[in-house]
Amino acid sequence: MAGARMVMPGAKLDGASVYELLSQEKVTCTAGVPTVWLMLLQHLEANNLKLPHLKRLVIGGSAAPRSMIDTFENKYGIEVRHAWGMTEMSPLGTVCTMTAANDHLTGEDRLDVKSSQGRVPFMVEMKITDDTGKELAWDGKTFGRLKVRGPAISAAYYKEDADILDAEGYFDTGDVATIDADGYMRITDRSKDVIKSGGEWISSIELENLAVGHPKVAEAAVIGVRHPKWDERPLLVLVLKPGQEASRDDILAYMEGKIAKWWMPDDVVFVPEIPHTATGKIRKLTLREQFKDYILPSA
Repeated sequence: MAGARMVMPGAKLDGASVYELLSQEKVTCTAGVPTVWLMLLQHLEANNLKLPHLKRLVIGGSAAPRSMIDTFENKYGIEVRHAWGMTEMSPLGTVCTMTAANDHLTGEDRLDVKSSQGRVPFMVEMKITDDTGKELAWDGKTFGRLKVRGPAISAAYYKEDADILDAEGYFDTGDVATIDADGYMRITDRSKDVIKSGGEWISSIELENLAVGHPKVAEAAVIGVRHPKWDERPLLVLVLKPGQEASRDDILAYMEGKIAKWWMPDDVVFVPEIPHTATGKIRKLTLREQFKDYILPSA
């Protein structure tokens, strides 16, 4: 529609292959899931490379680590735009762009905005509710079920008679999120991935994105593991960068003070790789099956 050339990567999504394609084809705007960009960043840093043609990078599929946004923007000069959506939304739900009111922000304050999933485009409305359907406050702190409505959002599934909208015409996305007073939405988890500990919710995404900020960590995943007292507690599964070594205590010491004390993972497991879907998202179902009998130190 823009008259631009499209460059498709095919099956090769490793850092070296993506870098080669972006460089040779002089790509100016690209989009993908965080896993792809983690591999690209590791390749850039290991080989002291730059991407002079790339101007903008869109990240969707799952939440991008704050450290990733910071590195792309402040080290490589590439604008990052967080985005969120679903096939059922045709597919765009939110885009994170700066507004006239906040474009003056710099440093950590600017990253606070950039790390959210952004605001709705024209013709999309959203709200957050508790499990009973009661609408929750837009204060940037209260999180609940994210629901959306609009003329391009699905009202039903093919060959299924069940109504998938609530009484006000909103579709339940299956995501858990906060919305702040300026309308910026932040995904805290998928409802099936949120860790329910002692009646409270812990965001696996926040823990993953914090852990990935550790200089020795290549990739992180967090799942809830059964606990006799608290129902579930977080288990942090890590892949270290090539040639790096770290202990459980190293990782937990890095995370300490950056999150609520009761959010701290009960244990850390180091693995050679984390399973992914065909689109590069972490396969949490496989991890939960792999660690279903895992006994936490606190248990």
